[in-house]
Amino acid sequence: MFVKKAFLLCLVGAFLIQFSACEHTADSPADAAAVLTEVKQWKIDEIAVNDAVTFKDGKMTQQFGGIDFERYMETVELREDGTFSGVFKGDNKPFNLKWKQTDKNVTVGAADAAAKGGEWTIDPKDVSSEFFTMKTKSTAYDYPRMTSISLKFKAVK
Repeated sequence: MFVKKAFLLCLVGAFLIQFSACEHTADSPADAAAVLTEVKQWKIDEIAVNDAVTFKDGKMTQQFGGIDFERYMETVELREDGTFSGVFKGDNKPFNLKWKQTDKNVTVGAADAAAKGGEWTIDPKDVSSEFFTMKTKSTAYDYPRMTSISLKFKAVK
């Protein structure tokens, strides 16, 4: 009897530890926007092209026949005024885009509303206080083939 109770107690404890370790992600676009603007700065953690990781742990990994990124934003911030500001590797001057909340997600695009293309999406399920992922699909990188790109950023603490 004691062994059964001890086993059950250990099982419940393990479940609670596992559950508390799970990362809470945003429930809605409004929740995602609040988290994204609350964190002061985000740092690039991973780049994936067509689901193959091409950048991880601060290093580019060569993909045979794949697309290489020589230029990427090392740090970004999303401000409450709708500015998405990022600093490219090797630059000091920020590059500004605009972000907005939609009924489904958060989008990032050109600061000039008349500009077309290049829009990125951030789904609420891809946002937590520790990380966020933005994604896009485009033929611009390997015309005429469609390329999917995801950028994962970690919160700078």
